[in-house]
Amino acid sequence: MFAVVGRLSTKVQAKYLIILRAAFAALAIYVLINVYGDLSFWFFAKSRIWLGIGLPLLFTPITAASYDGLSPGKTDQASAMRNAASNTGGSIGISLVSNALWDREQFHQNMLIGQAVLSSVAYQDTLHQVTNYFVAQGGSLVQAHQQAIQWIGQQVQTQASFLGYMDAFWLLMLIWLAMVPLVLTLSKVKLGSTAPAAH
Repeated sequence: MFAVVGRLSTKVQAKYLIILRAAFAALAIYVLINVYGDLSFWFFAKSRIWLGIGLPLLFTPITAASYDGLSPGKTDQASAMRNAASNTGGSIGISLVSNALWDREQFHQNMLIGQAVLSSVAYQDTLHQVTNYFVAQGGSLVQAHQQAIQWIGQQVQTQASFLGYMDAFWLLMLIWLAMVPLVLTLSKVKLGSTAPAAH
């Protein structure tokens, strides 16, 4: 794809290639939003393929736009500024998604715990079935009951984490889509020449 995008970048404005990258990334993350418990290899492979196809659509056009109109003597400074911006943006993005993930996990955990109350018929039924399972494994009734409570707690935590990741994927998809109007504000670059190599 880098070879393909290298040729495209001499004929298509950088901002349109970046918008195409945003679309590929949003599609890849949308695939991950539909995550479920019993996943196959191809579920993740499909998302990685979309991300892989779109990756050069971001880096090559940004490099071209970064150096457009600069004299050769200023390319080192432009490269340093671009790398600093990239590292800063990456750090901010990781922090944003990490915080969102933690917050949504806590939200879902509180919601799920609110449903796992002693008065709930579903909770009592699950507790009874899991207790019977552990008794069948050779444990005493008291031990099996404690194991069942621990198992239910683990399931609540797992489901909260699972739902938190789904929400984080939604956030990432919306961020990629929000990039589109911002990218449209980029100035046009001179076509027909390749960008200097990045440092």
